[in-house]
Amino acid sequence: MKLQAKSIVDNTFWIIERNGEKVGTLRHGDDYVLTVNSKNFRYPDLKSLSTKLDIDFQNNLVRIEPAGKRQFDVHGYPCKTEPFNGIFDLKRKLPLYTKTEKSQCFYCSGYYAINFENGWVPAYCPKLITLSRNEHKGPFKTKLEMQEVIRNLTNG
Repeated sequence: MKLQAKSIVDNTFWIIERNGEKVGTLRHGDDYVLTVNSKNFRYPDLKSLSTKLDIDFQNNLVRIEPAGKRQFDVHGYPCKTEPFNGIFDLKRKLPLYTKTEKSQCFYCSGYYAINFENGWVPAYCPKLITLSRNEHKGPFKTKLEMQEVIRNLTNG
């Protein structure tokens, strides 16, 4: 049965599969180390590895995106998670969204300065109820804008 080596890091790290199921990993440093069932098998070069095993190296790199890279927004204001039911509350002038389709808990996209008992605090995508209960400034499209407002509020 032929093994397939799927490249994860070009010429450095591969996932080894048989019939589409992962059976191990292969990494290249000073030598080639094949790990199967928590056991390591070392090969000095690619030729000796290929002679010992019937393995097919695939050139297609699998791209792994870092977590949190996707950007979401509601009416031009950034938010942490994929928004559902995005609306703009005209009365409060706030971009609102829920995290799931059936949720009744609204979040405010963007950056905010919120005045709690101990002073002005920065917030990113706070709950609507938090803003309703406290004095706040915002929304802001960038963290820098929010920080500047907080700096002016605490110094002035």
